[in-house]
Amino acid sequence: MVENRTTAMMETSQTAVYADTRKLAMKLTFSIIFALLMVVSANSFIYLPFTPVPVTMQVLTVIFSAIMLGGPWALTSQLLYISMGLAGLPVFAGFKSGLMVLAGPTAGYIIGFAVAAYFCGFLYQNMNSKNRLSETDSLLAGFSSCIAGVLIIYLFGFLHLFGFLSSLSPGRSTSDMIFLSWKSGIEPFIIMDFLKILIIINVLELGKKRK
Repeated sequence: MVENRTTAMMETSQTAVYADTRKLAMKLTFSIIFALLMVVSANSFIYLPFTPVPVTMQVLTVIFSAIMLGGPWALTSQLLYISMGLAGLPVFAGFKSGLMVLAGPTAGYIIGFAVAAYFCGFLYQNMNSKNRLSETDSLLAGFSSCIAGVLIIYLFGFLHLFGFLSSLSPGRSTSDMIFLSWKSGIEPFIIMDFLKILIIINVLELGKKRK
């Protein structure tokens, strides 16, 4: 009797370990996949004539990874992507690589991607896990988390771009540089990024309807 109970407990423990290992492997695999998708997203780009910041699909990939993987693993994905670029692989926008990219106009966005991936995923996971949300409320949680993620990317991108542009034009006023940073680093991307958020929410909605 005791032997049977011990055997059952061991089998349960082994099953739990196997499930945890499998879950960890899946998360790591998808983190790597999203890091590779960042490479594709970064180099699906268009340069606008009035800004040094290219139009890419990176925001979509960053926010979608945060919703799908959660904060820690989405951050892992972004750190893998950044590490590839710093190691010399041409993964940053425009097939760039190396430390010099961090001195360029887009460095703030790259850092913002990592921060946004964590906080967007963290917000979405916590809002869903701590509350029994209806389907509509869950989609609203996703939408607000996506908005927060995009705002974080904008914040880091704006601050670095402001510093970068100010260093190129030391004689111009602070208000001029704030306006220029807004016009070249945020305003051109607002509508496109909002559409990307809507795409993510639609994917979430389809996923919930299939459950």
